[in-house]
Amino acid sequence: MTHLQYWLIAAIVLFLLEILTPGFVLANFAVGALGGALVAWLGFDVPAQIGGFVIACIISFVTVRPLIQRFIYRNQARTATNTEALLGSVAIVTETIQQDPLGGRVQAGGDNWHAISVDGGEIKVGQRVRIERIESTTLVVSQRDLGRS
Repeated sequence: MTHLQYWLIAAIVLFLLEILTPGFVLANFAVGALGGALVAWLGFDVPAQIGGFVIACIISFVTVRPLIQRFIYRNQARTATNTEALLGSVAIVTETIQQDPLGGRVQAGGDNWHAISVDGGEIKVGQRVRIERIESTTLVVSQRDLGRS
């Protein structure tokens, strides 16, 4: 077998393995193997073929992979995680929220958080509040628009 055939077999195997794995990584190495095959077809020696493989891999990772991922994930909604997921949700006051800067505590997302009122007013224990924003480790809450929750 020639070096060209080895590169082509490697490319085919890597493309087939890409089908079984997520992330569009092995396909970039398959493109690199095609680069090595092209250099072998042009009659260059093994070090040049490896160089062609490396260059094709880098070009593929830098250009093709971001484009393919953007295309594949274009219709997927971004899922809010961590504290971002709390924004707009409803919490229950567990310790009276007093005027700034004292604040109080609320139960939100399964955790107990320090909270202050958006308008600086007092909110009693047991009241439902909406999380407006997060400042460091403090939730800024209000009692507005609770009918939408």
